[in-house]
Amino acid sequence: MSARPSGYQKFKDEEAFVSNRQEKAVDVSAGALGKGAGAADFPIDQIPPNFELAELHREAWNVGTTKLSKRQKRNLQKHQKTVSNNNENELIGKICDCCARQVPNHLLSIGCNNRDYSFLGAGMPLYFEYIKSCILMLLIIFVTSGDYNIITNIAFGKSCQVLDKEHQGKDIDEKQFCQLSWATSTSLANKRNGDQFIDLQQMLNLISMVTLILLFQYFRKEQRAFDAEIDSQTQYASDFSILLKNIPTDPTGLQNGDFDEDLKTFMEQYVQTYPKLPEIVDYEQDRKQYQIQQKKPVTDLKRVVSVNLCYNLDEQYQLELQKQQKIVQKQKILSTLYGLGKEPQSQDVLNDPSLVSINTEISVIENQLEELEKKFIEGKDVKNYFLGQAFVTFQWENDAQSILNEHKLSKFQRLIGKKSKLIYRGVPLIVEEPPEPTDVYWENLHISTKSKILRRLFGYSITAIILAICGGLIYWLSAIQAESAEEQAEAIKKGDLSPNLKVKVIAQVASISIIIINTLLAMIIKNVSQFERFSTQTGYNISLASKSSLAQFINTAVITFAISTWVTKNIYGTGGLVYNQSYVFVLNAIIPAVVSFIDAGTVTKWVFQYLEKKKGNKSVKTQKQLHELYERPAFDISVAYATILKNMYVVAFYASVIPLALIITCVALLLHYWVEKLNISKRRSIKYNYSSQMSIEMIEQLELVLPIYCGTNLWWEYAFLGSISTEAIIGICLGVGNAILPMHEINELIFPLQSEIDEHLPIQEAEEGFLTDYCRENPATAETARQQYKARVEKHKQQKQSMDKMFGDA
Repeated sequence: MSARPSGYQKFKDEEAFVSNRQEKAVDVSAGALGKGAGAADFPIDQIPPNFELAELHREAWNVGTTKLSKRQKRNLQKHQKTVSNNNENELIGKICDCCARQVPNHLLSIGCNNRDYSFLGAGMPLYFEYIKSCILMLLIIFVTSGDYNIITNIAFGKSCQVLDKEHQGKDIDEKQFCQLSWATSTSLANKRNGDQFIDLQQMLNLISMVTLILLFQYFRKEQRAFDAEIDSQTQYASDFSILLKNIPTDPTGLQNGDFDEDLKTFMEQYVQTYPKLPEIVDYEQDRKQYQIQQKKPVTDLKRVVSVNLCYNLDEQYQLELQKQQKIVQKQKILSTLYGLGKEPQSQDVLNDPSLVSINTEISVIENQLEELEKKFIEGKDVKNYFLGQAFVTFQWENDAQSILNEHKLSKFQRLIGKKSKLIYRGVPLIVEEPPEPTDVYWENLHISTKSKILRRLFGYSITAIILAICGGLIYWLSAIQAESAEEQAEAIKKGDLSPNLKVKVIAQVASISIIIINTLLAMIIKNVSQFERFSTQTGYNISLASKSSLAQFINTAVITFAISTWVTKNIYGTGGLVYNQSYVFVLNAIIPAVVSFIDAGTVTKWVFQYLEKKKGNKSVKTQKQLHELYERPAFDISVAYATILKNMYVVAFYASVIPLALIITCVALLLHYWVEKLNISKRRSIKYNYSSQMSIEMIEQLELVLPIYCGTNLWWEYAFLGSISTEAIIGICLGVGNAILPMHEINELIFPLQSEIDEHLPIQEAEEGFLTDYCRENPATAETARQQYKARVEKHKQQKQSMDKMFGDA
């Protein structure tokens, strides 16, 4: 038998899903991801909706794989009996017509290896590794300096005292008197007069700093190695593709006036200059033998599979908006008719003049949308829509990588005027690594750079205003607490030593208020980030995580610190900074984890699904609306990263004065880790492939922990002793230097890694493991491409089985 590309595998013997409609199959060549007439449109706006289709859609969005790794196959064999009894397995392998996704045959469990998430993009397993790295960081800080801090605070600290009869009748300054409690006894305030302990503490803090700098280099190396390993074992649509920019938008000189066909022909001719690998030649020989045996025309595989153009989608979105407005009117009419006792699909309903009129208007808009999509698919007469960008997908991953290696330029190279040597119609093209299909915000691609900058400046202004309002609220709570502390001091002077419960209650209210404000902040900043109109989901996620974590950190730590230090001037007194912030750490470890575990969003969806299903054929929801209702809540990695970063910033800010926070935050992150794994395995859908770029950027953000940590170490030493040690200054220099220097690039120089393609599959085989592709995700071509995909999978499955039988692989 001739050599095959490594990893040549069978398509699963999935059962074709047949909807209630009779759809005509499309004869599409395997691997042809682009043009051609699609099957009948999926009834996404039909009323009443089909609940079975909605259930299929929900299962198609389960977090699992359709292509098993060796480890997953072993686990599946061990639990084969259990799996076979699951009724949901009846849907396995079926394809949801609306999104062209297959129901996975292996769902991920809460205890799965983090590498099992790799089919969602390298960024997903790296997210969980990131949480583990944060926990390791906190444990290292605790072991090197935190444990000494807590032990000496408790064992040798004498600065905080028990409120007893000795203080009865005395005039006590409530801001300077440190009352001994669980919060103050473990804090630095309890040994603020112990110079010898604090000097040694700064030396240990410096050791922590140096250890963390080395640890960050280890994190980066492991992150890059992990990414390279996943990339070599998992294939994505982006591995076979490149992104071309600066394509001429003038149709003059185009072959048949067809933008994508002309560009496809050019790229097909250009890629022929690259030699084929021996494994690819062997595969093509096997394919020709199969064609000869089957008495089919002998054809060569095209090395360029598809060209997907990027368009200005404003007109399409406006038409969709008009259509949805008409659908809302239709739903109101149907609700009124059903309320009058008329039965669905009865002649009274179907012939109602208002309903007939609105259906006619919807049909007119649908025809306009179909004409526009047809124009986009054909690539003709699109001068006013084409943005000069295109995703080019190749038959072989090696071709895409060869072009990137030769023509991709860095931002710096482009900045100094260097041009690509890939010339198309007299214009040098810009060649870039493409984002994943689900990572592209197609509707934002036409937004100009100037407009994006103005939007982001506006977004930062709104965030600053919100933080100012939050600061006012925290100040108001602090003022009330300060009044209560004064009342307690007056009571002590009069001989009343009973504790003032009002101070404790306000501390807890303030702590809960901060958590609630952080939640509101995250929601508002999310809307602000959406307004900024990023071109990719990764760019949006990074912006949201960065702004949200920084804003929550300022709200949780900085504003409270500033008010306590310079306004109320109460650091360790009753109701002071140490007291309040200790409650913040405890409640912040418990409340978010409990809220996430209860998962009100999922419970709410269950209730509404039950109520909607009871309506049966009297439901006025469209099929699309029902699908959205049946989908599990989407996992938001940006919000998750923001929560982790906020926790790390806050604990770094207070670690030297409240060392117990290191242990509390470790517990918080551990709870977050397992609750996230539970939710993703059972109660979430994941709509995007997350790239490693997100994790790389979050490591950059995490390095801000170092200057925050060493800066607050210096401040607390100065606040309690009135002096600054040499160790604290060295720590500041190291922390700031590490944050400023390009540590990722330095890590690449110190630890060079080289990833290679370890298997060479044609795209029609590799796409079995793709979540999606560019044609299926681009709104301009999605509807037709999704129907083609289903037909292509079925056709290639049959062809593949015939080839396996012929060559003895069956």
